[in-house]
Amino acid sequence: MWRTTPVTIFFLVPLSPLLDPPGVLSFKWDIHNTSAILISALLGFLLQWSGALALGATSATSHVVLGQFKTCVILLGGYFLFSSDPGWTSICGAVTALGGMTVYTSLSLKESREKASDQLPKHSLPPQKLKSTEDDDNSRYSPPDQTPAVV
Repeated sequence: MWRTTPVTIFFLVPLSPLLDPPGVLSFKWDIHNTSAILISALLGFLLQWSGALALGATSATSHVVLGQFKTCVILLGGYFLFSSDPGWTSICGAVTALGGMTVYTSLSLKESREKASDQLPKHSLPPQKLKSTEDDDNSRYSPPDQTPAVV
């Protein structure tokens, strides 16, 4: 992100007035609209940054699943919070996608737990020889050394 964002801004700023159909210059720039655009840009940057952080910490598949999850949250959030009507096909698709993400997450967690348990060191203590009572009695009363003294 740190490498691509400056290049994107470098091309986006001069090309936006030319490529935007109504044009940036014809937009009504007041404090309310400008602050809404800046807040939206900040939230968009943070969203992309969180995606880049997730990609660095997880696999590419998990990154795609996270992106699909964000899309489903936006779609269902608009439906429940703002009464938008994306259509029943989109709602059913979002619910199906959330179910698939749940299954993927549970399988990934199960696999990571299995890998973690396989990587734990297996400590096995050497077998201890059980001493009998005869061994204890003999070890206490061992005969003195019979080595001759050197004169």
